[in-house]
Amino acid sequence: MQGLVAQIISGLATGAIYALLVLGMNVMVLVRDIVHQGYANICMITMAVGWIVLNHSNENVILAIIVMFIVGTGLTAATEPLFRPLCKRGATLETIVLAMGVGIICTEIMSQFVNNGGNFAFPEKMRGGGVTLSVGLIKLSLANVITLVLAVVVAIILMRFMYHTQQGRAMRAMAGNLRVSRMLGIPFGRTGIIGFSIAGILSAFISLMLIMTIGTNGPSLGDNYATKSVVLMLFAGMGNLKGGLLSCLMMGLVETLALAYLPGSWTEVIFYGFMMGIIIWRPNGLFGAAK
Repeated sequence: MQGLVAQIISGLATGAIYALLVLGMNVMVLVRDIVHQGYANICMITMAVGWIVLNHSNENVILAIIVMFIVGTGLTAATEPLFRPLCKRGATLETIVLAMGVGIICTEIMSQFVNNGGNFAFPEKMRGGGVTLSVGLIKLSLANVITLVLAVVVAIILMRFMYHTQQGRAMRAMAGNLRVSRMLGIPFGRTGIIGFSIAGILSAFISLMLIMTIGTNGPSLGDNYATKSVVLMLFAGMGNLKGGLLSCLMMGLVETLALAYLPGSWTEVIFYGFMMGIIIWRPNGLFGAAK
């Protein structure tokens, strides 16, 4: 029983990372109606920059975190002008190709310039110091607890912004009807940059959470998370913020419990098989698309 509780906490922490990934991608869906597949790769670049700063600053964690937020926000926001003309023309397929191109470029940068293309690990001080918390007979990783709490706080702040502020309502209005929202005076360019910047801030939080939970990075990791985040977004429903949050927490639990209690490599089979079944059953996602 104690092991099950620890696995549930670990699963929720994993799901929380997926949730922030999907939330960031859904924000970009709302303001530009695109599936930014390269977003996860930007998170990996952000992690890599943090690792480089740690190595060149005598493991200055505060400096590394500050630089990660600057890089994550800047890189994500810098991709918005690339998508803007395509979104104005309604060139959906072209935006998919562009997003894939961003991901490939990020992967190649890591392959060529970071640790000679090999995987690398972060120091213990960035991973909760390897501390475990004991609650009775239950032992929990401090990193997983911090990750889960941080994700909940960030998600609540984002939801409050999107549903209770004028700018958030403007972003959701663009998802409802872009032409009408522009006629009502909602600035297309500025709203898009704000949306991408919010996704960029989320990418820095995601990077920190990945450092705490898995502690390693490499060129291939971005593609793995990119695939899962796109599938999870379709699973929940395009642009559905609340549905994406709940779906990711659920799938994090499914993945972790399958990894812990099923033999062999059944984790990926169950993860993708379950989502494929839902997508076939409900093509607009389990909770429905935002539009």
